Amino acid sequence: MNQNTIYVGIDVDDVRYHGSALNPSTGEMLDFDCRPTLKGLVGQLEKVRGGFGAVQMKLCYEASYVGFSLQRDLQARGYDCAVVAPSSIPRRPGKSVKTDRIDAADLAEFYANGLLTIVAAPEAELEQDRDLLRSRQQLKQQQGALRRHIQSLLRRNGLHYKAETQHKTLWQTHHYGWLDRTIEGCSGSLKVNLSLLVRQLKGLDEILAAYGEAVETLAQAPRYREPVKALTCYKGIKDLFALTMITEIGDVKRFAHPRQLVSWVGMDIREYASGGKSHRFGITRQGNPYLRTAFIEANQRGYRSAQLGKDLKARRANSAPEFVAIADRCLRRLTKKGNRLLLDGKHPNKVKVACAREMVGFVWESLNRAAA
Repeated sequence: MNQNTIYVGIDVDDVRYHGSALNPSTGEMLDFDCRPTLKGLVGQLEKVRGGFGAVQMKLCYEASYVGFSLQRDLQARGYDCAVVAPSSIPRRPGKSVKTDRIDAADLAEFYANGLLTIVAAPEAELEQDRDLLRSRQQLKQQQGALRRHIQSLLRRNGLHYKAETQHKTLWQTHHYGWLDRTIEGCSGSLKVNLSLLVRQLKGLDEILAAYGEAVETLAQAPRYREPVKALTCYKGIKDLFALTMITEIGDVKRFAHPRQLVSWVGMDIREYASGGKSHRFGITRQGNPYLRTAFIEANQRGYRSAQLGKDLKARRANSAPEFVAIADRCLRRLTKKGNRLLLDGKHPNKVKVACAREMVGFVWESLNRAAA
């Protein structure tokens, strides 16, 4: 460790930036705070540099709503800045006081001692594409919650679409027509409530349709065209999941082995071993939740059969044979594993997660080939 290197932890929020600078060779700590602007932060950092006579400064802040924009701005001005994963920050036992200054000091100390995990910063364009897909997913969750709320409200008031119409498919043209007629027949607060909720739902439907068009356009962008073709060879992966995997993973070459990607996704197996006994408790879930969800959703039921549908055959017709071969190996592996686990009496949800975990390695291989 260079004795002239100063480690700076920054606690970022909308009101103030709180920082602590640590000289690890002497243990001296210098605290500062400033308005949440780049100019104010740079001014404080230069005061710290002058106060310590530092040759080098290494900055870090916790990943948050700020994203990587602050890191890029600081790096553009010559600062060595890292964004650290919140889940990697050690928790001090017995700690009962929490302030922004203490959090900044902890970051500086943990960073100086190599106890933090650095988050790889994506390119600005890639981050924007990833945010587009994440926003779509969040709106999709809102749509699902709103649909369930409307269904619950209808049933509580004795209104049952399937029983009245003998139709089974919800949220299609016929169902919306029934909703409109039903609302017209209601009165009082129920009519007002249902009218507003359905209006909001229709608005979400339109917005999500626009997001769908944006996803299709993005899949044809030059930077994504080949890796999307590589991943849409897989059963269960279309443009949306392919783009989610590509944008969330970023530079796949930073993972030297598929096991590293499995860990980063949060699909390592939790294990407790002591006294010669070992217990396994499912996956850790300590990783990227968007990517983990995409892998699990891609394995809803596809592992049950190795047969290829017309849509998948059409997608494969536009892909290179080497990508089709990798996807075929994956399908055979997942079909064999999935059906074996089902025969062993495993719950379908556990089977789905186990197959998703296997798929990660094949996707790692495909993306590496596409990047070659």
